[in-house]
Amino acid sequence: MKIIGTGNVTYILLNGIAVQDNIKLSDCVELQTADTSHLNLETTLSVCTHPDDIAVAAAFIPRITAQFKVTAPTDKELAIIAWNSSWDAILLGALFCTEVGFNLQSNVTANAIAVDSRLSATNLRMHGISNSPPHLITSEESLWIAENFANARGLLKNERFQTAAHCLATYRWHSMPRVQMAILWAGIEGMFGATTEIRFRISQYIARFLHPDDASNRKKLFDSVKKLYNFRSSAVHGSKMKDKPSTAVSASAAILCDILRCCTETNAMPDESKLAP
Repeated sequence: MKIIGTGNVTYILLNGIAVQDNIKLSDCVELQTADTSHLNLETTLSVCTHPDDIAVAAAFIPRITAQFKVTAPTDKELAIIAWNSSWDAILLGALFCTEVGFNLQSNVTANAIAVDSRLSATNLRMHGISNSPPHLITSEESLWIAENFANARGLLKNERFQTAAHCLATYRWHSMPRVQMAILWAGIEGMFGATTEIRFRISQYIARFLHPDDASNRKKLFDSVKKLYNFRSSAVHGSKMKDKPSTAVSASAAILCDILRCCTETNAMPDESKLAP
């Protein structure tokens, strides 16, 4: 990632998520409102110095709906924190089941971008181009972030959590439902580690983890996950899929999201020894 900024501040421009008020994610990163509707194509292109930056800016500037304000005391620390903020975008995408793009960086806040500003592409993969409306963080979700986001950041040190979050945040990068199912279930299965009787054990572990004190909902979820696992097996092994693939993909994504949010709220990973009967 190329880092640009004014003094000790830089901005990572985001799409796919929107906020009503600024939300502090850490001492150095704040999720902020952003508006680029004042920019026309001519101005957008004039603040880019490289053809790759021009291509990314032309595609994403009209889609920008939020930004990270990244601050640090030194240039070196700013570069590190700005680089690592991509994981904040991935976490937000996973925890709110949306695709958050983080393809552009600015030396000024989005609302102030003008002919004397600088825009730079942070990556050239061009993921996140969508005409779907961004996920708008509600007041209740803002409070949830304030209370729990630090836990999610800490859990990223666990490879299972990190992989699952990445799977959920990026499965939309693939257009085929079979591939999307494979990615989502790689994240789901990796959270629990069952190696035998996988369909039964994964269903049981998920139901017990998400509904430890509700036998009725636990049974419903157990049956639902078993059916989804059958669909997952058909998708991965090339068998004919009986039901509508998009429905199974959405249901699988919702389950993985619930698992990640439960981990975040409890600040703990699933413990298979406690989930087995």
